[in-house]
Amino acid sequence: KTPTPTATPFPVPEKRREELLASVPDVKKAAWGPGNVKDLASVTGDAVWSDDQQEGYLRFRGLPPNDKHTQQYQLWIFDETQSDKTPIDGGVFDVNANGEVVIPIHAALQVKNPKAFAVTIEKPGGVVVSDRSKIVVLGKVETSS
Repeated sequence: KTPTPTATPFPVPEKRREELLASVPDVKKAAWGPGNVKDLASVTGDAVWSDDQQEGYLRFRGLPPNDKHTQQYQLWIFDETQSDKTPIDGGVFDVNANGEVVIPIHAALQVKNPKAFAVTIEKPGGVVVSDRSKIVVLGKVETSS
């Protein structure tokens, strides 16, 4: 009798984030601070990113669920290889539940040395260039001593 093949589950973002932090030496971290959307000043969490792995995760507490038909959250990565006027698009995402959420980063370009991360509220599908009128959170990369 042949064993039934089982699909190896892709690790959930929370688990991958922990593995990245535990096993990759070049991980950069940025704690969230408030953006310019007053109602969302209490959002906390962080962004973690590895240049070597080209992999990272966003973690939020207190980021309210969005209606994906009217707006989506979009990540922007401010990298030293890019002008601050044109940060790297880190992908759009939705939040479906209250509480802590972990979102994988989907960078549109290679990230070489991020200085900061920002999350904005944009139209569904995101935008090519944000007018930055609705910055939910902003995080500067902590310099390791």
